[in-house]
Amino acid sequence: MRKRLTRQAIIEAATAYADQHGLDALTLSALARHLDVAAPSLYVHLPGGLRELRASLCVRGHRDIAERCRRAATGRSGAEALHALAHAQRRYAHEHPGLYAATSLVVDGYRDDEVRRAADEAAAVVADVLAAGPDGGEALVHAVRGLRSAVQGFCALEASGVFALDVSADESFAWLVEAVVARVVRAWQAAPESTGGPRS
Repeated sequence: MRKRLTRQAIIEAATAYADQHGLDALTLSALARHLDVAAPSLYVHLPGGLRELRASLCVRGHRDIAERCRRAATGRSGAEALHALAHAQRRYAHEHPGLYAATSLVVDGYRDDEVRRAADEAAAVVADVLAAGPDGGEALVHAVRGLRSAVQGFCALEASGVFALDVSADESFAWLVEAVVARVVRAWQAAPESTGGPRS
């Protein structure tokens, strides 16, 4: 029996399809074939078409990453927490390559506010770890941005297959995280005491 078509079922199927075949391969026609339905029936649940679908995947990816990182950082603080959430994000990128790629999309127009809120949730996990210490204002905003950019950039390059040399990517990632976290911690320790926390 064909599964009842709902918005949630479509997004679940799109997630699985993007993870298996790549985000670029995800089109409404391809998804319709995957679901064994007529393409126009998808618009009943996704009136914004492919843009809405991509926005939904972007939102889901950011929220999943935020939850993974939050769990990884629980019970930890400082450098240990930052290491844990960086590695949690990379593991998520390995497990859900299509959904992870969706988090790099710049989605304008449809559902943009929801995309922004979801992205902010992911940033807030890093900021909350840093907020347990002194608030260096702009310096710690740079720290949040720097750590997130380093991890995101490494995962994107790794997914693209450009790391062709026979050198461990795990060791390269550990080296990167160690270097970035050390810089973040130096800025953190040098910051004046405050009760606030940075946001990116």
